[in-house]
Amino acid sequence: GAAVAYVAHLLSVPAIFIKAVTDIIDGDKPTAEEFRQNLAAVTVALDGAVTQVIDFISGKSMSEL
Repeated sequence: GAAVAYVAHLLSVPAIFIKAVTDIIDGDKPTAEEFRQNLAAVTVALDGAVTQVIDFISGKSMSEL
């Protein structure tokens, strides 16, 4: 992300980053299994979050959403 932000800055291109955590260090499940389960949940959450960010940037008010 930092490299992309740096290049975007050099080129004067706006950039927004949205991060989601897919691995929990202290989980009780094996890492790969936990990652797959969290990835599914994060994907759904990111879908909604990215849509809200794009709507906000586009000027849509919360009452329009």
